[in-house]
Amino acid sequence: MSIIGIDIGSTTIKIIEYKHKKIINNNISMNRNVEEVLEQFIQSNNIDINNIERIVLTGIGADKIKENKYNIPMETVEEFVAVSTGGLQLANKEEALIVSIGTGTALVKANKEGFRHLGGTGVGAGTLMKLCKRLVNADSFDEIVELSKKGDLSKIDIRICDRTDKEIDTLPPDLTLSNFGNLAEDATDSDIALGILHMIFEIIAMMAVFATKNDKVREVILIGNIATIPCVKQLLKQIEELHNITFIIPKNAQYAVVIGAIESLTKNNY
Repeated sequence: MSIIGIDIGSTTIKIIEYKHKKIINNNISMNRNVEEVLEQFIQSNNIDINNIERIVLTGIGADKIKENKYNIPMETVEEFVAVSTGGLQLANKEEALIVSIGTGTALVKANKEGFRHLGGTGVGAGTLMKLCKRLVNADSFDEIVELSKKGDLSKIDIRICDRTDKEIDTLPPDLTLSNFGNLAEDATDSDIALGILHMIFEIIAMMAVFATKNDKVREVILIGNIATIPCVKQLLKQIEELHNITFIIPKNAQYAVVIGAIESLTKNNY
């Protein structure tokens, strides 16, 4: 028997079939109709509903399914419980700051005893998608990723070295002074896409830095779809070195919340 997990966010629905701590099938959909997404998932993966033990829901839209036409037991898990459980499990950590990047971004301090929601920001994947659609006419995640690979941040941001040769305390000369403060006339769509990515992750990373001040926890787990973008780790490297923290992007980070929802219900025994 397996479990279907559904993370119903503000802009996407993530759905998985899960068994023995492994993802059997998965999908990320922009369709906002949960019932349609579930039906398509079952049909496209030839899932035998008689082999589904239960359906687990989480996310801001977890109340969207009013009826279960498949007659399978259905349970709902509070989102921050799912975030803390999934983040720690995928990163194999006992304690960490978990940064869940969805449409916006939430910061959750978690350990094996529980969690505490520290706050968040409206900057996240929704910001990335809408700005890129408007500014570079890219309206898919994959297209944005491909564009950003060819980008040049020197045509977008102002860095310390662009304004002075003097050393400023211990700050590196290529530290950002202003996101998009140096937007060049000849900046390409790739430059702008990378600039948007860089701005978003600098904001999120600095939120994490402030959240770890005066705290012994120095590990930050990033989860969510845009955390899986290949250039993210490099974008965060400077902030890691400057503030003595470590960013961890675990495998299956995009499905961390829905995995956490399932594991929190099954007490890590499934």
